[in-house]
Amino acid sequence: MRAPLRTKGYQRQVSIPQSLPAPIGGWNTRDSVAAMPPEDAVKLDNFFCTTEDVEIRGGQSDYATTITGTVETLATYTGLDGTEQFFAVSDTDVYDISSGGVASAEVLTVTDGKFQYLNMGDGTSEWLLMFNGVDAPKYYNGTAWTQVTGATSPALTGVTPTTVITACTYHGRLFLIQKDTLTFWYLPAGVVGGLAVAFDLSPFASLGGYIEWAATWTFDAGDGIDDMIVFMTSEGQAIIYKGTDPASASAWLRIGTYFLGKPLGRRSYTQYAGDLLVNTQEGIFPMSEGIRKATINDRVAVSDKIKKTFNTAARDYGGSFGWQIQHYPLKNAIIFNIPVSPTGQHQYVMNTITQAWSRFMAWPAQCWGMYNDEIYYGLSTAVQKAWTGRSDDGENIVAEGQTAWTNFGASTQSKDMKMFRPMVQTNGSIDYLTDIDVDFRNTPITGVVSFTPEVGGAWGTGLWGTATWSGSLDTILKWTSPDTYTGYYFSGKLKVETKTVDLHWLASDYVYETGGILS
Repeated sequence: MRAPLRTKGYQRQVSIPQSLPAPIGGWNTRDSVAAMPPEDAVKLDNFFCTTEDVEIRGGQSDYATTITGTVETLATYTGLDGTEQFFAVSDTDVYDISSGGVASAEVLTVTDGKFQYLNMGDGTSEWLLMFNGVDAPKYYNGTAWTQVTGATSPALTGVTPTTVITACTYHGRLFLIQKDTLTFWYLPAGVVGGLAVAFDLSPFASLGGYIEWAATWTFDAGDGIDDMIVFMTSEGQAIIYKGTDPASASAWLRIGTYFLGKPLGRRSYTQYAGDLLVNTQEGIFPMSEGIRKATINDRVAVSDKIKKTFNTAARDYGGSFGWQIQHYPLKNAIIFNIPVSPTGQHQYVMNTITQAWSRFMAWPAQCWGMYNDEIYYGLSTAVQKAWTGRSDDGENIVAEGQTAWTNFGASTQSKDMKMFRPMVQTNGSIDYLTDIDVDFRNTPITGVVSFTPEVGGAWGTGLWGTATWSGSLDTILKWTSPDTYTGYYFSGKLKVETKTVDLHWLASDYVYETGGILS
């Protein structure tokens, strides 16, 4: 029996939902925009990547004001009992800003505000030691300052005190770096003054230059913890020693000379994850990599993911004052201050757990410092407390992010994008902008979302499952419907301006319909 003829019915287009994580992988300026991991971002300004989500950064507020000139150094003194005092240095004065507020009392006068400092004890007192290669070194013992000469107490003899530009301690001994030379000077162990003895490193610095800084480096060599001292030259060579006494051939051993790249200033290093992190023109490298390889491999740089942007900044602004590394343990962050122009600064900020990057803007920092575990920066006539509150001195924080481009696994099939939503959490009323870009275009954000939480209830009065408890984070699940975008690659965008609430970006959701192959 013949079967009846069947006609093919109309097949309704099916919308496809797709959810991708928030860009917790961080800012990526290294990879091709068409091949970037989905958890990364092509733009992430004034956001910070945590291990769980992407949050709007904290704000800033006035801490110390009415300072004459621009603050170029923030120095912290730590006493024997752990009590801290805080000092700001401009090109004319040193101010005690331990109590914040109006900084009206200058404790010292100077001619150059660009100091390097450290704390060291001599068995009797704990000292703050400050050097700038121009003024007499400034020593502070918790109650009084000494402008050190060859005749003060403490005194420095052998070396001309005003030529010392930075210093470090190693095995209880103070090492002094003489400005614009390849010579360091060392004192007897356990003292902050006395007869300094010279040690010339020029035979081991094949590229010439001068010593930019010296730092201790403690790391696990595989057979135990090794403690070394690194002398970093202006030409990018790290000259490394171990031992306790430079005067003794048996107690002072040169490990070698290694090239890392020219350091970006005298504040271009910090201790990090059992290593010494060095900020150079070629990237930000752990010292351990310099000792293992004859040449530096970009992929071992912690800045590898933003190397295009970082290297451009190093090329354009490498000679400017303001490069500095500041570790901020309370937020698991390292801040790299970038002097992008004489009057403006950015910060490239890395999560120390995930090594995810973002960029902070609107903080005009000339220098950074820590005081009682909080973070501060200096600028013209003031010191600001950073990463605090929800506003920038009462003004909106403007945060903007853009996800990695995605083709949803079908690079040759067109798609009609119907809806998009960044899944966010907040603790108050907020308006934000959201949109998508298509096929690598960059268009203005047009989608507006408004959110007002329900009034919080008191415990015991709300109905379970319907009440919103005060102070909690509300999850916002609101779609925006862009103009029908047809294309192959899509990127979600979020822009927030707020001075009152927190915001956390959790995920990005899309709804689209598929089109034809190569249509």
